[in-house]
Amino acid sequence: MSGIKRREWNERNVLDFLNENTIGRAIFYEELETSDTSNSYDVYCGTAQLPLHGSRSVRNTCSSILNYLENIYSESDHTTDTYDVCKLLNYWVYNRLKILLHSYDSNYIIRAHGDIVRKWNDFNELKLKKDENKTCKPISNIIAYNDWDKRKELYEYYVDYSPIYQLLRFFPDKCNEFYHYVESKKPLYEHFKKHCSSNRNDWCNEFYTKYEEYDPDKVLSTFECHQKIIDERAAAASEDPQKVDTFPAGETNPKAPPADTLPRSTQNLPEKSHTVTKIGNVLLGVVATSMTSGVLYRFTPLGRRLRSGYGSNRNIVSNLNGADNGLFYYASESYNPYSGHGEEHYMGYHPA
Repeated sequence: MSGIKRREWNERNVLDFLNENTIGRAIFYEELETSDTSNSYDVYCGTAQLPLHGSRSVRNTCSSILNYLENIYSESDHTTDTYDVCKLLNYWVYNRLKILLHSYDSNYIIRAHGDIVRKWNDFNELKLKKDENKTCKPISNIIAYNDWDKRKELYEYYVDYSPIYQLLRFFPDKCNEFYHYVESKKPLYEHFKKHCSSNRNDWCNEFYTKYEEYDPDKVLSTFECHQKIIDERAAAASEDPQKVDTFPAGETNPKAPPADTLPRSTQNLPEKSHTVTKIGNVLLGVVATSMTSGVLYRFTPLGRRLRSGYGSNRNIVSNLNGADNGLFYYASESYNPYSGHGEEHYMGYHPA
């Protein structure tokens, strides 16, 4: 055994698995991604010509939210939900803006989020007028924390954990993948343990009472494949300690031959000697190329054609320094990343 080849899940793999089995947040995301962005909500989100915040991306995100609130969320009583769909929606909104408006600075995205929050509140009060347990309110301060994205990741992990763990009874072949996915959340939990060690605010109380239940340090040992993974790692460690759990962060060049397999003369050659040898080889190559070019130019039919077509070497050099240089200038310009072919954006006036 030369090490353990892990079959790990990333966030995309998890969502695919949830989609295949129609469980967890996959259903929620599917409903949002397919929600209507027509002109039904133009009075709140603006038109295609005059979109909210001067951005069609902001307008479409606004329309998706309002459509979801009106046609899906407000149609159910959420007092018995296994997780807070409204909180998931709030994280989704800001994350979507971050993705769609990634070329803008953070202040622009924060202001766009603020515009959506205002329209969201107006829609709840003026249009929906639903009971409290059927109303999802925007969490305006969700972006007030520097680690908002980690909080989002933690909440999504919390939402997904239980349904996937239950399904493993029917998909035992997925145990290894889910095991490593859960294991990858250890740094996330370490972040919040460190943060909450000196803070016992409401959020930290929520962390300890709700999210700590799925701490990898507590749950990994309950997996059916846990002992098998531990045994495989132990066996790999005893056979070749250098290759256990070293990729990608460990061994930098697994294919490089060890020093004792190189010729003795190469092992003992000083570093400067290598440099001198390389420079010498380069110079020899230049000389050989020049000699070959001279022979071709002087003594072959190709050389005669070149001489009759272009004249002397002086004319060739003169030609390169003259109008033909435009070719090189043009080629350089075509790769210029700042040539101004950017995407057109809608901009508008927004009162404070």
